[in-house]
Amino acid sequence: MFFFKYTSDIIPVFVFISLFVLDVYMYVIWLSWTSLIIYSIFSIITKGFIAAWNHHHQHVQTFCLPILNRLLEVMYWFQTGVVWYGWVLHHNLWHHAHYQDQKKDESAWQSPKWKRYHPLMYTWVVSITAYYRSWIVGSKHKNIQKYFLFMCCIQAILLAILIILQPLQWVIIFFLPMITSLLVTVYTTYHHHSWLESDDPYQSSYNIIEPRYNFLTGNLWYHTAHHLKGSLHWSKLPEFHKTIEHKIEKKYYKKYNFLWYSQEK
Repeated sequence: MFFFKYTSDIIPVFVFISLFVLDVYMYVIWLSWTSLIIYSIFSIITKGFIAAWNHHHQHVQTFCLPILNRLLEVMYWFQTGVVWYGWVLHHNLWHHAHYQDQKKDESAWQSPKWKRYHPLMYTWVVSITAYYRSWIVGSKHKNIQKYFLFMCCIQAILLAILIILQPLQWVIIFFLPMITSLLVTVYTTYHHHSWLESDDPYQSSYNIIEPRYNFLTGNLWYHTAHHLKGSLHWSKLPEFHKTIEHKIEKKYYKKYNFLWYSQEK
């Protein structure tokens, strides 16, 4: 389609925009506490997956027109709690460059004492420092840091307006899902690389090839392929994975069990 770089993005983006419209409707129209709480639970579950698509967008922009990408990023922030230029600084420019070096990786799974983080501790530490770390990385990329600050200011203004107008609805419909989605994103990142220390990219990431899970996350768990070609569109990852799967040992595959990840046996 004319506005999309890849037609495979049309359906996911349509779904996410529809969910955002529903968010706004639930925010504006007070139904009942019960309906808001039920919707919040539904929203938290769905937005944990939307975070993966926000990630994909920061690697390969969805639209041909920059203004449409910026608007999509504002929506993604309300759904996932992650501003787009924060993704670029923290994830694109730093994690992808240093994921094999625990001394430099902003998403390092090792603590400063060189012991492995517990998954929950890792999730907490990386989540609460995410924006600070993005800013620090930005000191090495001043032009992007400028846009990061601009986007944060835009989001803060919109956030303030929502809080002033409907504080309770804001907490239930936007704040709780945003925080949860950020935590889920970081928790998932831990399982991408933890315990893997190697200079070999085929031994530095775990993979999940279960179709149902990759359908919901846009092939996020073809992770070795993703790190080898970070600029490759999500729809192309399974095809690329087939060309390299013979180089990936079985121990670098995991199985997904809803809230946890188990190593393939």
